[in-house]
Amino acid sequence: MKILVIGAHPDDIELGCGGTINLYNSNNHPVYGLILSNGERSGDPVIRKQETVDSLNALGVKRLFFGELPDTKIGNDISTISVIENIVNKLKPDIIFTHSINEIHQDHRNTALSTFSAARNVPTILCYESPSLMLDFKPQCYYDIIKTIDQKIEALKLHKSQIDKRYFKIDAIFGLAKYRGNQMNLKYAESFEVFKMLNFV
Repeated sequence: MKILVIGAHPDDIELGCGGTINLYNSNNHPVYGLILSNGERSGDPVIRKQETVDSLNALGVKRLFFGELPDTKIGNDISTISVIENIVNKLKPDIIFTHSINEIHQDHRNTALSTFSAARNVPTILCYESPSLMLDFKPQCYYDIIKTIDQKIEALKLHKSQIDKRYFKIDAIFGLAKYRGNQMNLKYAESFEVFKMLNFV
């Protein structure tokens, strides 16, 4: 299987599904990343871009693409859809991970909506959990990340310019993973909303 993971900003992917990315990579499924902006509203864009390159490389992402869209101004429109659609057509992924529509942050919400349009022919789209979710986030799919939680933590530590933010605190990351794991009788898990999913027998 080929996996495409989409984030609005540097660090979104690692926070939302870093353990799952590493899990797929460890099982020899190629993972690709698309970051729509360089996160310039939260720091130096050159630094932030390099941090996410280093971080996603550490998780085994095969290749990373950048959309170069303006931070905080990502829309659910043809410009965003075209950026995503171009990568989808290039890679032809079997699974896409993206943001949830149940997001406070407009960039995250619009990334999700644009992904649904751009990836309409992709059989499986799962929406990951981020620190800016609304209470309406209702996961239906879980991944056991007991073998990859440490790699997720180490990858997040590479975002040195963001490390003082509350949602980068190690106890918060472990806490969420434990909470989601407990829901499935696991030690650690990442959870996802299902936009659509095709199961193979």
